[in-house]
Amino acid sequence: MAMGSLFVLTVVLSAVIFNGSASAGHSGLSDTMSFGMAVELSVAMPLSWLPLISDYTRAARKPRTATAVSVIVYFLTSCWMYLIGLGAAVYTGQSDISKIMLQAGLGLAAVIIIIFSTVTTTFLDAYSAGVSFASIQKKAGEKPVAAIVCVIGTLLAIFTPIEQFENFLYLIGSVFAPMISILFVDYFILKKDCSGKPANFLNLLLWLAGFVIYRLFMSIDTVLGSTLPVMIIISILSILVNGGKKYVQRNS
Repeated sequence: MAMGSLFVLTVVLSAVIFNGSASAGHSGLSDTMSFGMAVELSVAMPLSWLPLISDYTRAARKPRTATAVSVIVYFLTSCWMYLIGLGAAVYTGQSDISKIMLQAGLGLAAVIIIIFSTVTTTFLDAYSAGVSFASIQKKAGEKPVAAIVCVIGTLLAIFTPIEQFENFLYLIGSVFAPMISILFVDYFILKKDCSGKPANFLNLLLWLAGFVIYRLFMSIDTVLGSTLPVMIIISILSILVNGGKKYVQRNS
């Protein structure tokens, strides 16, 4: 019901924005960012959802189909949201989403959109945190940990300035970019299974190195942002330090 209502309200928001009924303006659009920075902020969100969606596709009867559908739907809806954001900024002259919705004449509907979108995604985030913690500490229950994480996240959301959200996205990128690279190399290239170990300390060191490299790349404004270069570097390092030479010899 929540997702269906959210979809309908998003269609309404799209209609309001793109038929030009929202009053035009120019305030709030003076700030600019480089293309690389825009790419980086766009990459951070789907990258952070990659381990999260795995908590659900792992239980699917057809994991490949479930993954493909997830990728396609996420891609299409993300493009839709970005178009709405761009159109709203152009038509209303605002960058604040609450001001955009009020200026578009969406009072109660705007509140419902924000609540539904927050509740549905936060439930997934909290549950994923429980799954992740349970994979490290077997005695911990997924649901109790998810509830604790939900409370902590709510407190952080209340007391953390919204201006720090952009820095939070960069933090997400610096954590998940090297982690995903290591997982991809282990599973798809080296075909290693470390699930029986509490932790792989060599990969943890690589993860830390990737975090540092990402933070260094943030001072370099590349066209591709920071995520893609860091993922390439960490993938190569992961192959080299995790027996890549033996892998190449075995498959040559």
